[in-house]
Amino acid sequence: MQYLTEYQTFQSKNELNDAVNEHLTRHKYDLTDTDRDILQMISRYAVKYPGVAHLKADTIAQTIDKSKRTVQRSIRKLERLGIIERLPFIRKISGGYGANVYRVMSPVSPREQAAEPCQSTDKPAKIANEPITSFKQNNNNLVNTYAKFSQLIAATLGNVDKRLIYRLYGVYKGQSTPLLRTEYNDKATVEAIGLQALKTAIFATKRKKIRNLAGYYNGVLDRMFDRLYHESIYSVFDAAIG
Repeated sequence: MQYLTEYQTFQSKNELNDAVNEHLTRHKYDLTDTDRDILQMISRYAVKYPGVAHLKADTIAQTIDKSKRTVQRSIRKLERLGIIERLPFIRKISGGYGANVYRVMSPVSPREQAAEPCQSTDKPAKIANEPITSFKQNNNNLVNTYAKFSQLIAATLGNVDKRLIYRLYGVYKGQSTPLLRTEYNDKATVEAIGLQALKTAIFATKRKKIRNLAGYYNGVLDRMFDRLYHESIYSVFDAAIG
């Protein structure tokens, strides 16, 4: 297992434990019991090489007594929140893909999350029930994402505690970061979906009582990014057989 040293995210077990506790605290209302169980299990297996574990989804499912599909769905959520990173592992001798490598990520502070360069103007948002591919935009028209979040929240909710803005933007950052690491998604599209999901969540507060706006936004964004993922996969498949 010496190969795992190159994937380590922490220098010690204590750093790993501190990061896990910070994630659990920061996402207290975002995570289900299953999400927490999976994170705790990964962290237990990530002690020898702090922050990284090599696990089969089947092993996780059997240990926490959940279906493999439930585990996979929860892992995708932990990825979107920026809590873990999943890396495919190719066997060196026999070839082919083996069990995934999971890395527990270091929490990012709101101040670090907000540090993005400012650029120019915005484009009108699309409605939530359109195909996700309709959110495609020109990368040259990007503006500071955090500023957009602040402006939208101010326009719809008024003067709110900045901690709420940080929390909502943190949800977006956590879910969007893994998507932007792939070649299939551009920042303009992901940003537009994030803002539309935020609008949807905020407008929902006008119709019903929502006790945890960040948690509700997390659910809306999760569903919309799931649609983006599936549409991207299908488009690649269609192009391959085209």
